Amino acid sequence: MKNWFLPATLLGLSGLALVFASEKGRERVRHFLDDLMEHGDPLGEFNKFCEDQLEVIQQNLDRVAKALEEAQPS
Repeated sequence: MKNWFLPATLLGLSGLALVFASEKGRERVRHFLDDLMEHGDPLGEFNKFCEDQLEVIQQNLDRVAKALEEAQPS
């Protein structure tokens, strides 16, 4: 595994260098970053979605717990 770390790193870095070496590559990276900035923060939106889903799950669990407490005879 250790024998492949350096060649894999060099291959990845050389691939990045080739992307930035051409004007077309730099333009595509610029376009990608512009789209990313224009459409907001995708990780923030995903985080908000997950928090909303967790809140719904918590509400459902609270309802189930309340129903179980009411169903138990004292």
